[in-house]
Amino acid sequence: MTTPTAVRAIPAPAFDIGLAVLLGLATCGATIGAADDHHPGAPAFVLIGLTAAFLAVRRRWPEVALAGTMTGLYVFLSLGLPAGPIFMLPAVAVFFYAFARPLKTVLIVLAALFAINLAVQALVRGDGPDLWVNASITLFWLGIPATGGRIVREARRARAREREAERERYRADERVEMAREIHDVVGHSLAVVSMNAGVALHVLGKQPGVPPEAVENLQAIRDAAGRALQDLRATLAPLRSGRQLELRPTGAIADIPSLVDGVRKGGLDVEYTVSGDPDAVPANIAATVYRVVQESLTNVIRHAEATRARVQVDCEAERIRIRVEDDGGGGPVYPDRMGQGITGMMERVHTARGVFSAAPRPGGGFAVKADLPYGPGSNVATKEERA
Repeated sequence: MTTPTAVRAIPAPAFDIGLAVLLGLATCGATIGAADDHHPGAPAFVLIGLTAAFLAVRRRWPEVALAGTMTGLYVFLSLGLPAGPIFMLPAVAVFFYAFARPLKTVLIVLAALFAINLAVQALVRGDGPDLWVNASITLFWLGIPATGGRIVREARRARAREREAERERYRADERVEMAREIHDVVGHSLAVVSMNAGVALHVLGKQPGVPPEAVENLQAIRDAAGRALQDLRATLAPLRSGRQLELRPTGAIADIPSLVDGVRKGGLDVEYTVSGDPDAVPANIAATVYRVVQESLTNVIRHAEATRARVQVDCEAERIRIRVEDDGGGGPVYPDRMGQGITGMMERVHTARGVFSAAPRPGGGFAVKADLPYGPGSNVATKEERA
């Protein structure tokens, strides 16, 4: 079975040059015999060719194409050459100019061309039709191609809007499917974790001599799974209805103590200190602070094999500083092998125009640092800070 050969699109410059040549040849052919008592010679054909050549740049410089074809027309008429077919070349330029430029600009240029054409016609062809006839002819000569250009422009815009609407419908279907899959897989797992933790608590409640730490850890697991399931459902709700995800700031500095308590119940000794006025920190910055602390502690639990961690949040007048340290066996961080955790923290901080670093401590362990500006002068971070 043979497959059809794909038709390659003609490059835009080649198409424009080809169109200019084709229109020039058509105008030359139509000029022959345009007037019974006149046979155009080589100068007429050369001038037609030069006028048509301006159409080769109509895509990139429509003003140049319009001005060049108009000038060529008026030179052609001033030499007493037969009028008629050459008027097609400026009309083509008007069409493409109306297609390429805003409506207000097009109307201003058309009004200027209308007045210029009437004046030139009166000077070059003084014995021609009267003013009103010339005005009517000029109106149709300029108005019809300009109207055609605007119609094609709006039709193309309408097709682009239709394609974008189709893409949006496709994206909405994808969001619904993705929300369904995430909810079924992750939601089921979280529900099973919460249920198993609850069953274990129920069984341990009937057993004497159960260590309180075991009960607290199971309660922490059940509560964390329940909160995660609620957050998951709230986050996926817009996706399940086909809407875009609403990325609202979640988490705040006031929520960090409960986060730290949950980590402590898991066996990690965490020291938490906060200074300044957390209520003065904007919601989006506070959410970034919470996520950085949350992910840092998660990395300590998963990778550091640490026994102690320290979280320090300093809320200053125009910026907030975060420092999360541990006493584990932190190793170097390689940019090409960073996990999603550090990458996500870095992206969050940089989005807030802050400075982020994650590296081993000189005395052992690992340290995550972030500096987030939020005052009046926080719109742009300096290059030194970025580096």
